[in-house]
Amino acid sequence: MARPAFGAVNLLLAATVASALAAATAAPVAAQGTRPESHTVRSGDTLWDLARRYFGDPFLWPEIYRLNTMVVEDPHWIYPGEVLRLASGGGDVASVPTTDTPPPAPLAAGDAAGPGGVGGAGTPADSGEGWQRYFEARTGGPALLGQVPAMPYYALRRGEFHSSGFLTEGRNLPFGKLLGRVTPLQIAAASTRETATLYTEVLVRAPSGTAYQAGDSVLIVRLGEQMGNYGRAVIPTGMIRITEVSDGQSVGSVVAVYSEITDGQLLLPVEPFTGSGEARAVPVADGVRAQVLGVGGLSRQVLLSPQDIIFLDKGSQAGVARGDIFEIRSTAERRPDNATSVAEVMAQVQVVRVGERSATARVIGVTSPAIAAGAESRQVGRLPT
Repeated sequence: MARPAFGAVNLLLAATVASALAAATAAPVAAQGTRPESHTVRSGDTLWDLARRYFGDPFLWPEIYRLNTMVVEDPHWIYPGEVLRLASGGGDVASVPTTDTPPPAPLAAGDAAGPGGVGGAGTPADSGEGWQRYFEARTGGPALLGQVPAMPYYALRRGEFHSSGFLTEGRNLPFGKLLGRVTPLQIAAASTRETATLYTEVLVRAPSGTAYQAGDSVLIVRLGEQMGNYGRAVIPTGMIRITEVSDGQSVGSVVAVYSEITDGQLLLPVEPFTGSGEARAVPVADGVRAQVLGVGGLSRQVLLSPQDIIFLDKGSQAGVARGDIFEIRSTAERRPDNATSVAEVMAQVQVVRVGERSATARVIGVTSPAIAAGAESRQVGRLPT
């Protein structure tokens, strides 16, 4: 039987691979040449997919986000009907610049920083673009290391609301279950538990007597400690968007990760979020007094840091509302020399979720991190209604 020459086989294989690569790259390259000025978001769109479609490189999704910060509050979430700009008038972008960034030009005489660190004439502070320095040398005039845009202020943010958790308060919640990954790991892991990361496809099971629909968003949660008669802590670990429902099986894609996601964790429907606009909290006198029930889902003492979560024993029944600012204070005690210590501020927190009898607050400032359950707090600010 005649055999093809080895060289001929290699040439045929090389031609096949080259053809496949050309077909795979033709669509993105063509898309770059005919990129529209904007894109109207449809169900299932992500910034990753849009960057791959219009820029030919999914890793350029931050460029679309940068062009649409007034529309997109959280890059993990875009919504049908939103119109996203795809061009800034500066031409195409590349994931790696073709030339090095030139060093900043030396400051001319008379361009030293003015009062409050604001640059003189001709510096970026006077450019009218809303940019501000984030570093200035303490001596010898300003040393500009970079610039950040002045972003809109939001008292409450969608990502913080969904990731903060709450207490069950004795309610029977409609828990579903995360069954595991659609595609098993190719390399055996030391642990028997499966984990999921961003964009992992997973199998999920809806609560008994119900069904998920394609496009539904569900929160992945685990249960923390029991907080007295306020129920157990529900601690979010991520979020899934349902992509397919067939024969009673639901498949979803992980679209947000807050902490470790493993099989067997529970699911809850995502609650709607209503923003608070750009209003800032105003001071209040003789505000609501509350005690700390626990920190981060634990009832024992935990060292606090900014963005940690605490639970308070007052909720909507006591007049607590989202956006309220509370101060946690130390307890005044009598010392051995008969002097009384001062009840100093230990931390400042902002309420992000409210139940009937409890509230979830996120730490926004820490003076003394050793805070335990039972610590006293007082409402010192609230958003205008």
